[in-house]
Amino acid sequence: MTIGAVIVLLGGYFGYRTADWAGENLTFGTGLGLIAGLIVAALICGVIANLSLIEQHLALIADDIEEMRAREAGEIEDEDPS
Repeated sequence: MTIGAVIVLLGGYFGYRTADWAGENLTFGTGLGLIAGLIVAALICGVIANLSLIEQHLALIADDIEEMRAREAGEIEDEDPS
């Protein structure tokens, strides 16, 4: 199971338990819990995906800087585009 599915299922479970504790309609409580779980899962998984993309971009920038410094030091010759 992915982390998103676990969060959604936990949301449904906690919605069910809260509705049972409050004496309300269990189906309604479960539905609200699932919707809340979907929102939380989307936020958490979206943040993880964005952080992963940022990390990849920073690694590319670091590689480019390292290559540029090596070129300036004469360790790498410029490539001939022809």
